[in-house]
Amino acid sequence: MAVRAMWPPRGVDARGLLRRSLLGSVASLSGALFAACGPGVAGGGPGRPAGGAGTPATLRLGERARAEEQAFDARLPVFREQHPNIAVEREVITGNMIEKLQTMAVSNTLPDNVHCYTGDQSYHNFSANGAFITIDDRIARDKVDLKGWFPEMVEIMRIEGKLHGLPFKGQVLASGFFYNENLLRERGLQPPTENWTLDDLVKAAQQLTIRQGSETVQWGYAVQTWGGENFVAHLRQWGGDSFSKDGKRATMDTPQVLEALQWYERMFNREGILHPLQGAAAAFVQGKVAMIGRTYLNFKTAEIQPKVQGAFEWNGMMMPKHPRTGKRGGMFAGDAHAVTRDSTHPDAAFELLKFVTDKEFGVALGLQTSGSTTLGGRPDVYADPRILNHPGLPKQAQLAQLNSVKEINEPYSVPWNFRAPEVYRVRDPAIAKIANGEAKADPGFLSQVNQEMQVILDLPRP
Repeated sequence: MAVRAMWPPRGVDARGLLRRSLLGSVASLSGALFAACGPGVAGGGPGRPAGGAGTPATLRLGERARAEEQAFDARLPVFREQHPNIAVEREVITGNMIEKLQTMAVSNTLPDNVHCYTGDQSYHNFSANGAFITIDDRIARDKVDLKGWFPEMVEIMRIEGKLHGLPFKGQVLASGFFYNENLLRERGLQPPTENWTLDDLVKAAQQLTIRQGSETVQWGYAVQTWGGENFVAHLRQWGGDSFSKDGKRATMDTPQVLEALQWYERMFNREGILHPLQGAAAAFVQGKVAMIGRTYLNFKTAEIQPKVQGAFEWNGMMMPKHPRTGKRGGMFAGDAHAVTRDSTHPDAAFELLKFVTDKEFGVALGLQTSGSTTLGGRPDVYADPRILNHPGLPKQAQLAQLNSVKEINEPYSVPWNFRAPEVYRVRDPAIAKIANGEAKADPGFLSQVNQEMQVILDLPRP
């Protein structure tokens, strides 16, 4: 872990920071991991001063390496102007941020403010095990209007009715679709439209796939995402899911999931128009894939814009619809920011929490030229003219980003017992075998996967 510039600069105990960065990684959250954590509380940890927002305070901000650096550079000086009594030390977390935070939780050295995820349920595990404080009382005290954030994100972040953080980022996962306009023109094809269905996609991909003997030199279609939290986005297009609505029952053996995976099996292995999973994103930016779907909508700024650099014309939209269900697929999820129970100044930390989750910070995230450009988890960020008229990005793609959160009503879906990573470790190797042609998408295979997932879903929360 490195320490970035403070606002204002001051001395930092580098030896202590280095010591924390060298602590061993922790594979998963569990009750034992958080043995040092008490239950979530509204104030600081036992014996710690509460620290009012008007009291001089120095906060430690856990910052993901490089991903949000430009936004913090731009906005933290504004926070300092608004709160001259609060200094912020930026502790840059390299490598696996969640594992590093888990290690800090064991040693009671968590920063005051931290960033984590909802899709992998790390936010839920930290909150349920007492690493994050509850903030409902402060929300009420400061009259914070929760309607400013996506209601889907607020709902995702409630645990037993209580909030332990605020939405830092929010999006409909894996709902983007991008295409190489040059390759379409070369084959005499018109660009995709919002009325396209998967049938249109398949027809175009067949025409855009070029083979020389036994070698495919140009692929018609590819997918950026496959497993993890994103896989639900694939299944939703067919009306399927990995889990029941309450997250207690595995549903990989349903007709909808079977139909979805048989479609992918045909595209990958029989039609041969879908690029293998490995290297798919790189192949698109290299001009070897004509269309790529099930992407994050910030794929345009994370991969296409910096790597294509004018080599070909491109554009983007939401995923085409399923011809029968009318669904585009996707799942609402995002990132959280929270105040930890190790904070010595929780009121000051709450001020910082509100600041990094406000509209201006959310827009700053989207205007970054490097790192993660996933927008803040707020409707007013997506609709902001600075985002819709982003310089250098196609307006159609920016509008699709806005329309995705307005149109794609696909709620959060994860295990009830906060064991998403464990479930994914069972499910994802199996579905990869289908994509790679090592297994058939048939009822028997999916039933076995479902049984193995159910074993984990039957376990209690860690």
